[in-house]
Amino acid sequence: MTKQEPISVEWSPLEVKLFNTVDIFLHKPAIMKKAEANLNCLKQEVIKTLSQAPHPCPPESDIVKGQIVRGENHNGFPFISLDMPQMFSKSKMFTYRTLFWWGHDLIFSLILKQENQSALIEKLIQLKDHPEWEYIQLATTPTPWEWKKSMNNFIPLHQASETKIRDTINTVNYIKLCRFYPLASPDFLELNWTDAGLASWETLSKVCSD
Repeated sequence: MTKQEPISVEWSPLEVKLFNTVDIFLHKPAIMKKAEANLNCLKQEVIKTLSQAPHPCPPESDIVKGQIVRGENHNGFPFISLDMPQMFSKSKMFTYRTLFWWGHDLIFSLILKQENQSALIEKLIQLKDHPEWEYIQLATTPTPWEWKKSMNNFIPLHQASETKIRDTINTVNYIKLCRFYPLASPDFLELNWTDAGLASWETLSKVCSD
């Protein structure tokens, strides 16, 4: 039986630097705890908003509890998300999801899916040129669970033609509208998550309003 030679593993200077870097692991729990606290504040304000006025949510929607989820690996990066309000079934979906995605963005999104989406599409086309929709992105991927902001995954809504909007939504069979706040932006330090989240909800939910 031939003796197997030991495999020699070579480390690059970058790899050596990274596996000797411990700060990220020391501070990650506190960072995620702060992110969760921000999401909880937003959740309470959304609950209050929905309780005080007529809302566009389907009758079976959760508008009093919400759900916060932590994960360690969305495309390799940790995240924490809030769904509030939310409604999921086999044929329908209605959720306002806020996602803090490590190394990427804070994202406020409205995700919709129902059997007949033509009325939603027409309302979206009607709204898209309003000033508050300038920074809203429309998802174009086969699944609504892709969050990386790129030309392959999203298109700026206000730049899209009516035909492009109709074709995109009819192809993917859902509507996902997102407002991105890059974590690397200097302005992010001053961002009030609750104010930004409520403002995005007010804008995006108009798609579902009469």
